[in-house]
Amino acid sequence: MELGGAAVIAEGPLENSADDLDRLDRKDRAKKYLQRIAALTGATQVDDAYVLDLGKTRFHVGHRYVKRLRDTTDPECAYEETCFYPVHKGMPKAEEIATALLQLTNNPDLFDCWAAQSGAFKADGQAFRPTQ
Repeated sequence: MELGGAAVIAEGPLENSADDLDRLDRKDRAKKYLQRIAALTGATQVDDAYVLDLGKTRFHVGHRYVKRLRDTTDPECAYEETCFYPVHKGMPKAEEIATALLQLTNNPDLFDCWAAQSGAFKADGQAFRPTQ
């Protein structure tokens, strides 16, 4: 019995083979991973952070912080901010951001959990409470 031909995958900006990964160091792999996750979630890079829109809610995800704007259509709505820390110490910054993007995409309510654990503050310095 003969198997059919091998599948051919077109080259593109997100392609990585095992040989390519061996040549990249951990930070470079994390950056490539973040690029793939940003493409998957629809997040866009703005400076050192990524903007993730989920319905009317907008998240700004950076290294160890997340800002949330609950309603992008409401000019009175203020940003809420909290920090997050990954369980694994020494994780590259890009991998931390990618992890937060994935988690927020799957469950936007995690922001409230992170805020309850670490405390959160609005842009004006007022403490954020999940019931607000």
